[in-house]
Amino acid sequence: MKPLLARLLLLALPVLSGCANFRHLAADIKPFRDDYRIAGIIENADDFQVPVRVAVIEWDRADNNIYSGDRVELAAGGAFVFSVKSPLNQHIGAFADNNRDGRWQQGEPAWIHEGPVAIDGDSRITRVRGRLSADTPMPPELVAAVDKLVAGGTVEETITHRGVRFAAGEIVDLNDPRFAATRGSDGLWTPATLAIRQGFGIYFLERYDPSRIPVLFIHGAAGSPQDWRTAMERLDRKRYQPWFYFYPSGGRLEAAAGALNQGVELLHERYGFQRLDVVAHSMGGLVARRFVVKNVLEDKNGYIRTFITFSTPWGGHEAAAMGVKWAPTAVPSWYDMEQGSDFLDHLFDRKLKGKVNHHLFYGHRAKRSAIMPAENDGTVSVASQLRPEAKADAASVQGYDEDHVSILSARAPLMRAKQILDAAD
Repeated sequence: MKPLLARLLLLALPVLSGCANFRHLAADIKPFRDDYRIAGIIENADDFQVPVRVAVIEWDRADNNIYSGDRVELAAGGAFVFSVKSPLNQHIGAFADNNRDGRWQQGEPAWIHEGPVAIDGDSRITRVRGRLSADTPMPPELVAAVDKLVAGGTVEETITHRGVRFAAGEIVDLNDPRFAATRGSDGLWTPATLAIRQGFGIYFLERYDPSRIPVLFIHGAAGSPQDWRTAMERLDRKRYQPWFYFYPSGGRLEAAAGALNQGVELLHERYGFQRLDVVAHSMGGLVARRFVVKNVLEDKNGYIRTFITFSTPWGGHEAAAMGVKWAPTAVPSWYDMEQGSDFLDHLFDRKLKGKVNHHLFYGHRAKRSAIMPAENDGTVSVASQLRPEAKADAASVQGYDEDHVSILSARAPLMRAKQILDAAD
């Protein structure tokens, strides 16, 4: 969480209704609040050396008309999500675009869901899985309907552009503009737009190496993977391999944790690693704990045993409550960050101690604040960082004379984190 957030809410609340950020936010989240979602995985997408494209089509077979359609090119791991306005007549398929022309051609490996997908009316989401095969026949009437829809134009001109590609192991450069600090701010204020335009997920800095231990870094609100630059530089790269989770931090935390868990389980299916360490900052610690609970306690996986958090607001944040109460449109993650939220109330229902060693780092280099207690790290109160349930479930608790940002680059906490990781064998 950035100090800017608290200052913004404190100083700008009287004129929030005129703030461009909130106008953009309202427009950004409305479709994803009202729409239905289809999430899925093409299990063998990574086996192809050509683009693999997945499409959802609202196709009424009775009149053989297509009323809407969308398409994305898959990232590593083959995962995707589509947002659709109607739960009816949604058909989904995928193909390997061998000639890279953007259209399915006879002979290109494909998969199509048998019949329209059934979307649950309560959760408003369904999940599908498929595998591309050269033997998959495409319904000729569907092919004809697509040709009719696209006639005289291009696919890009006809799709709704609400599909999201989720990366699970895409190799990137940390200096990629997608991961700049400004992208972190975009992820807070326009989470849906960021997810659509560039995708999100788990990224690698190099090819997976089975001889080295993966360490997964998770940023906080308005953060980006570049917040971890110093930590990654000091990581022993002969022993560890850094991964990072980049996600739109303005979205709901339960959804962020669920997507992370699915991505990690995809990676485990592919690589079978025996150990994964998790390191998180600020609000990212809340996402991380929920993910670890899902992965270890609910799904019964045994590869996560060490979990380190820096400056996490376990008890919530005063500014989030102000935003929910006074802002014309609340950032969705603020509902979860509000003190006493349902998300926070149930975050410690299940204990990690005995299964996962959680090491809780907190900062106490205070700044004067009109909305926080005197003891704080400049952004989060010490009381929130030291929520009793968090302390009780931690293997160790360490405090540092650092502020909310400096704790990520200061020598003492990074050295202590290294000692913890090294001792976890």
